[in-house]
Amino acid sequence: MAPGANEIGHRLSIRLRVAEGGFRDIVGILESETSLRKRDGSLAHFDPDDVAVWRKVVAPKDRAGHGAPLSLRIRDMEVAANATWPAKENERLGDWILRASGKFTMRANSVLPLGDPPYGNPGIDIHEAISRVIAFYARHDLPAIFHIPLPTYFPLDELLGEQGWLQKITALVMVRDIGEAALPDESLGTWEINSAPTKEWLDVQGDHNVAEIMTSVPGTYAALRVNGVLVAVGRGARHEKWWVLSRLFVHEDFRRKGAARNLLNALLAAGQSEGATKSLLQVDEQNESAKNLYLAMGFVHHHSYTYRVRNSD
Repeated sequence: MAPGANEIGHRLSIRLRVAEGGFRDIVGILESETSLRKRDGSLAHFDPDDVAVWRKVVAPKDRAGHGAPLSLRIRDMEVAANATWPAKENERLGDWILRASGKFTMRANSVLPLGDPPYGNPGIDIHEAISRVIAFYARHDLPAIFHIPLPTYFPLDELLGEQGWLQKITALVMVRDIGEAALPDESLGTWEINSAPTKEWLDVQGDHNVAEIMTSVPGTYAALRVNGVLVAVGRGARHEKWWVLSRLFVHEDFRRKGAARNLLNALLAAGQSEGATKSLLQVDEQNESAKNLYLAMGFVHHHSYTYRVRNSD
């Protein structure tokens, strides 16, 4: 039996009998009971009497950390993280993004390579590209810094190391599907969800210097208030299907009491309501307690990145 009118608009795989013997397969969106639109845009016509078998093609679930080659997944996540923490100024050098914002955040004041390995495709000789990076940050009175996603750009990291660039923070990027996000425990205190950070929210971590960066894109700001005082805060921002978590902080008097776990629940629930399906966060590889919490919450390690800072001595 051939596909009918109810299947129009669905992606199908159809096996057709060939007059000379054997079969041929066509795949695409069914436009009528006798035609199918293929991926390249062409229209394939068929005789319903030639249909041997057909089936709907179900798109694979878009899961965090799955589905594409590792280098493409890393690029996807780094693009999402960059979009939700945008620099004040961006300059392109091939597939490198030279970012400058001031002296308060390495992410928004560093070079992010996004092109093909081994060096991220700066579009010119790698040594000339590094010289241009140094000149760019000198013009902004900032140290020259590379943000290097690993393992994609291990050769770039090694080259900079050989040239004396110092390795600073190495961070892990951890991911999880949002799924059915649990609601935070109301017994801990009062949960507050806002679309912008209040002065009190910023005071918790002293985030005033990066408030302009955070508020330059839409975000969600969660906070736990206990006895009138904010004791836990965190931020989530969406890029396409990604929900990027940042600025997670719990006052030391409320750690290991469920506040951090419930802060994550509050933010993941907010991301779900925003239509995101996948979440990512970044954590210093030396922060064992945070890593253990995130693992317990279903996050898994996907990749890492490191900062290389030019040694000006």
